[in-house]
Amino acid sequence: MSKNASTAAGWDEEYEAGRWAFLRSLPESGRYGIIGMWLNLTESNAEVLDIGCGEGLLYERLAPMGLKRYVGVDLSPASLKIANVDPEIASLRAGDMHTFTPNEGETFSAIVFNEVLHFAEDPGAVVARYVPFLKEDGVIAFSMYAPNKPTSGANKLIAKLWGATDDEAKWDVLDDYRLTSDKKNVTWRMRLVKPVR
Repeated sequence: MSKNASTAAGWDEEYEAGRWAFLRSLPESGRYGIIGMWLNLTESNAEVLDIGCGEGLLYERLAPMGLKRYVGVDLSPASLKIANVDPEIASLRAGDMHTFTPNEGETFSAIVFNEVLHFAEDPGAVVARYVPFLKEDGVIAFSMYAPNKPTSGANKLIAKLWGATDDEAKWDVLDDYRLTSDKKNVTWRMRLVKPVR
């Protein structure tokens, strides 16, 4: 397995070469379904900020569920060009999750980090950074690939993020999943949280 890109130019090259097209496959759909249901059942699916949106796959899955406003952010401008979104409700912006700031006064009912927090040294700090951009009853959903090797760097980051969001003084954990695709022999850790205000 090749190492992921670390720059916008590297990600652009990978998207243009079709490296991430497999994310549209059926065995990848489970986590999108869980995220969609989480947002639907918490009535937070109207205004979504998708950090690390790639080709806008989450937009495609949420659009039939009553999505009214979608902002997708990705480091790769090339991935945003591939995305097929309705410009009436969707805005795609190139940016880094560590520094991106929404437009002034822009808040969201849900913020989603789907397979992007592996690229943060401190994923808990990244998630906490977005709390000011969340509406009063808003939620934050995240999903992270969990390799089979428990001591992997990815699993260490997951433990760090779960530890940060286990703090009951700061976070209300609404749901917590370990999703495994037997077809792909892949596991994801997923969590839905709400900041304590």
